[in-house]
Amino acid sequence: MVVSRRRWVRAGAVAAVGLAGVLALGASPASAADDGQWWYDVYKVADVHAEGWTGEGVKIAVVDSQINPELPDFAGADLTVAAGAACEGAEPSTTEANAESEHGSTVTAMLIGNGTGVAGTKGIVPDASVTFYGVGALEDCTPTAEVEQSRHTPLGWMLQRALDDGADIVMTTVVIGQAQPADRTTIAQAIARKVPLIAGNPNDGFKQGLLPARFVGVVAVSAVDQNLELPIAALGVPNVISETTVVAPGVAISTLGDNNSWDTPGLGTGTSFATPQVAGILAVAMQKYPNATGNQLLQSRVHNTGSEDHPLVYDPSDGFGYGAASLTRVLAADPTQYPDTNPLLGKGLAQPSAEEIAAAEQTLASAESDGQSGGTDADGLAAFLPVIIGIAVGVLALIVVGVVVTVVLVRRSRRRVGA
Repeated sequence: MVVSRRRWVRAGAVAAVGLAGVLALGASPASAADDGQWWYDVYKVADVHAEGWTGEGVKIAVVDSQINPELPDFAGADLTVAAGAACEGAEPSTTEANAESEHGSTVTAMLIGNGTGVAGTKGIVPDASVTFYGVGALEDCTPTAEVEQSRHTPLGWMLQRALDDGADIVMTTVVIGQAQPADRTTIAQAIARKVPLIAGNPNDGFKQGLLPARFVGVVAVSAVDQNLELPIAALGVPNVISETTVVAPGVAISTLGDNNSWDTPGLGTGTSFATPQVAGILAVAMQKYPNATGNQLLQSRVHNTGSEDHPLVYDPSDGFGYGAASLTRVLAADPTQYPDTNPLLGKGLAQPSAEEIAAAEQTLASAESDGQSGGTDADGLAAFLPVIIGIAVGVLALIVVGVVVTVVLVRRSRRRVGA
């Protein structure tokens, strides 16, 4: 039912306790850092880490404005800053505290932060490999010559770079109002490659753009507070964004730095802070279920919301979509039971089109057959497996042939789509 899908997951003995009751037990926090880490406790991230699910082996691309990689929060983390910004006169990394660097540093720390910085931010996937792609400040942005030649928007060019670099998951909190055809091609490529793309919704649907979250195939994330309420946007109304996929904590979240200073933490509200949580949940699921495709992980994401089992429910107009993102429920469900299809292809914008996605799939298939993209030595060996098996069967005894046939049948049955 709708209520259950919005209830926060609470692991262990407090599974059925509502957040309102839990929060009533606490007095006013001693600092912004204490208050602003409530999302970490809601998801019982420490318990998940204790079970070994830390995002190890997963490559996440973060596309944002700027980052300060020298902050203590990133000491020991697997963090790479990709060279070059998309806007002239901007660098992807800077030690200067400003709105862009504080923002990019915060959302990245929510993934891989070690908890030692001024805000005490501990990441949901501390062992993941993160590459940061700095778009630069989009306000008054003059695209670089490379971006101009690519015919992308600055954001689209960075998303393309992340895909080309082999990211397993691509996350962005940048919002734009208009896209170029090349941007749609990039989204189509992500869909074809089955790479989950997570994007924050606008914080104000009346004033900001809706892309890339509105594109088909893209997970659109909105923020909620401790009581599962949407924050207030323009005109004093809740920030209801149509065709939202899931919601996650994004109100009163600790930020790295505040008011152009790294010396004190701040408290921020926005979809940007909810987005890395959703990306992190997919990353830990990817680690636990390495045989699942990106599409199956997305299926699990939309099926397993809230704190209780429920039928798949989706409301494109209420601002909650499929419901509240859940970490433990996604980890508990084997995603290989779900169809290997992206569940987010029916958005009203219908961009990229089915034809654009089909073209991207054909290009990918052709490149893989030519060994130009996605090919490995293991893939080449796989192409010869039928011949090897044929020779082996010819010399094996009848009983061995029977065993081989049985094993093949069992494997096929395990690959069937389940409910």
